[in-house]
Amino acid sequence: MEIYLIEIDQRKFKYLKAYFENENVKLINDSFENFMKNNKEKIDCVVSPANSFGLMDGGYDLALTNWYGNQLQERVQDYIINNYLGEQPVATSFIIEANKDNQYLIHTPTMRTPEKVTDARVIYQCMRTTLITAMKNKVKSILVPMFGGNTGMVKPQVVAKMMWKAYQQINNPPKKIDWDYAQSIEILPEEDFYQNWERTNY
Repeated sequence: MEIYLIEIDQRKFKYLKAYFENENVKLINDSFENFMKNNKEKIDCVVSPANSFGLMDGGYDLALTNWYGNQLQERVQDYIINNYLGEQPVATSFIIEANKDNQYLIHTPTMRTPEKVTDARVIYQCMRTTLITAMKNKVKSILVPMFGGNTGMVKPQVVAKMMWKAYQQINNPPKKIDWDYAQSIEILPEEDFYQNWERTNY
């Protein structure tokens, strides 16, 4: 599976590059719309880092809604109603057809409602469940944004680190599980957790 990581803000993107430049991923410093205009045939699946209620009307999710149409938000919300009784747990993932360009959407909420992300493990698990869902559904290529770095206000170095740790864990699953293995995956955030930058316009 080809993994594309996208971030429009150069200041945030440099942390993705620092963690992932030696990995088998493609790093994209661009807006969602501009990248898709020129590369949509390369992408099999996109990712929504939205909220538990599938309200896709701000930030990166608004860019998705503008690209695919409001039908995508409506179908995401229908799925949440029918499968989660109206509220999808944070850091879980599901996949549906995007109904455009033969692409799919993986919906992975980073937060219950628009708010700060207070635990780095949320970002770690968002990346894990997204990639696991993609793998189980035989996705060929996926476009993944930085989780929790905009509305969630998590510092980009923390976001990049947690996404990288999740990527590493997916690529190196254990042959057995014990307490030594569980404690070997350190995912505690740095003390200086939140960033003070303005929200990014996608």
